[in-house]
Amino acid sequence: ESWIDLLRSYAVLDRVARDLRLFLQLPKGPDPALRSFNVADQFRPGAYRLTTDAARAYVLAKVDGGVLERGTVGDSIGRGIGFLWAPPAESLPPGHTVEFRLQTAREAALYLSDALDARMDYNGNFLKIELRGGDPARITRILNAVAERYVEVAAELKRGRLTELTGIIGDQVRTAKQSLDSAEGDLESFRRRTITLPPDAVAAGGDTPRDPVLGDFFEQQVQRQQAARDRAALTRVLAQPADSGLASALEVIGAVQHSPELKDALQELTTKQAALRTLRYHYTEAYPPLARKAAEVATLERQTIPTLVRSLIDELGTRMAELDRRIGSASQELRRIPARSVEEARLRRSVTIADNLYTSLQQNYEAARLAEASSIPDIRIFDKAVVPLQPVKNSAPRLLLLGFLGGLGLALAGVVLLDRFDPRVRYPEQVSHDLGLPILGAVPHLKARTGGQLTREQRVQLVEAMRGVCLGVSYTYGAAGPVVVAVSSPGPGDGKSFITANLAVTFADAGRRTLLVDGDLRRGAQHRLFGADRRPGLTDALRGEVPLEAGLRPTGYDALTLLPCGVRTSDAPELLGSAKMPELLARLRGDYDVILVDSPPLGAGIDPFVLGTLTGNLLLVLRTGVSHREVMAAKLEVLRRLPVRLLGAVLNDVPPGAAYQYYSYYTPGYEATDEKPARLTPSVG
Repeated sequence: ESWIDLLRSYAVLDRVARDLRLFLQLPKGPDPALRSFNVADQFRPGAYRLTTDAARAYVLAKVDGGVLERGTVGDSIGRGIGFLWAPPAESLPPGHTVEFRLQTAREAALYLSDALDARMDYNGNFLKIELRGGDPARITRILNAVAERYVEVAAELKRGRLTELTGIIGDQVRTAKQSLDSAEGDLESFRRRTITLPPDAVAAGGDTPRDPVLGDFFEQQVQRQQAARDRAALTRVLAQPADSGLASALEVIGAVQHSPELKDALQELTTKQAALRTLRYHYTEAYPPLARKAAEVATLERQTIPTLVRSLIDELGTRMAELDRRIGSASQELRRIPARSVEEARLRRSVTIADNLYTSLQQNYEAARLAEASSIPDIRIFDKAVVPLQPVKNSAPRLLLLGFLGGLGLALAGVVLLDRFDPRVRYPEQVSHDLGLPILGAVPHLKARTGGQLTREQRVQLVEAMRGVCLGVSYTYGAAGPVVVAVSSPGPGDGKSFITANLAVTFADAGRRTLLVDGDLRRGAQHRLFGADRRPGLTDALRGEVPLEAGLRPTGYDALTLLPCGVRTSDAPELLGSAKMPELLARLRGDYDVILVDSPPLGAGIDPFVLGTLTGNLLLVLRTGVSHREVMAAKLEVLRRLPVRLLGAVLNDVPPGAAYQYYSYYTPGYEATDEKPARLTPSVG
């Protein structure tokens, strides 16, 4: 992942954005005048327009207004705002306009980073880079530039890391050389001071006493003194800040060279410090690989190495105690070894340790210099991008498909939401399950031709539908006495009067004496459907102004009689609730087999509730897409508290489809016809 982070870094993409002028956008396409366009390190981004006139003068302005510069064609343009642009005069003819937009190199690099598709293989050996666009030559040029700059930055980072490592080891070599020179100087000074003293029992030029017993005792004293010095040095280094040359201070301590774990940790710290310095030359602290490397260095300096140093201090303390025990157990004679011999041996040992350390660091320094001089990048371009001859994919069909699917999805979502929150009656299940009303029949949607006339097939459908409603009402009502039913609906426009009139005609066609009472004393219109006079009628008979027989009207059907609403008055609800209305219905029951009362809508006052109570039965008409379910549910709560039997509901204006076919009684080709020509009995509506 760090290789992909390096690819998307600004150290790579900023240079590509500048070299290929990705910060320059041309809304109207390439222009010869912009071939030599470039910008300084600091320039002003924005949208610009350059225009020329017949006098060979130019005007540089912002697209959103404001003139920035005027001059003569052929001069340098926009130098004051960071442009490096001197287009040839022939590229700016009179009346020419150049529009372009500038963004910062960093913005262009960010856009390029988002457009690049980089994938590392499973083993991490190959990195595949892709770039898509509408200009094959341009995207190929950009992709190759990114790859070349990527390899260049990777090589710089590796070379910089090796250079830093060489510098750090060089500092350690110089420190070790100073320690070696100091040790040799101390030994030489000691020899000059002691050259005139009488000889000791120990040979001056020997490394150890000649007696093996004396030699062991002598060696133990030297080791004890060296361990004490190393322990004190480690304690001083541990007390220093973690980032104050920890590695250099520890490298020159002899005990550190004999601790493999601490020596490896110091070598790892040196390597990671070099890599960290190299990264800081190119990136800020927010760069993820730099932050990870800094965290690793901090962990080594503040946790790992101090822990190992403390362990070494404890180990030296244990060793010193053991040496003290051995020295203390020696005889008095062995303790008489001259201090001069012990000191000389210690100095010789210091010289030997310093020389070994210097030699080891010098070898590491030469190896680091050789690696720096012969370093090669860790990555190289395996396959360069070539200009594609055919597009990888044509995105137009995909975009069209996505647009179509998106529109379809929005449409479906809209339909679902509309269906979910639509308060109107749409499906039979909403009537039978939600409202708890049995469906006695359904009348299909009928669209009349010009002139208001139905086609023959539509009239047949209406007749069959009304026969089905008639059958449902008859058997739901029962066989006790004449059928007396009030018909109502939730609101106006549900087709209540239309259904009531056609149901009355259907009962009459079946040979049953039928009376249609227009109980809608507010807006009754049954007289218009049958072409009869409205007055006198029901209100006149209830007032006693005319006898009941005077209000009855014959219709075009032998078994059907109409009682219109009569004169409209403001006290019509009181007339329906008067004692005369039950008397009137009682008189009519003996004369007719079927009495249908067309009442006002349930939301138009108490009239339908009064008529339902008087008749004892109520039939509801619900129009698909019009009747309001919530209003209907509220009115049903009132009706269920009254002495009214709800026979059921008739669905009106039902569109053809799955919902209607369950309640349809019509099949094309199975119409009831006469064997000899006859006129089809017209239906009201």
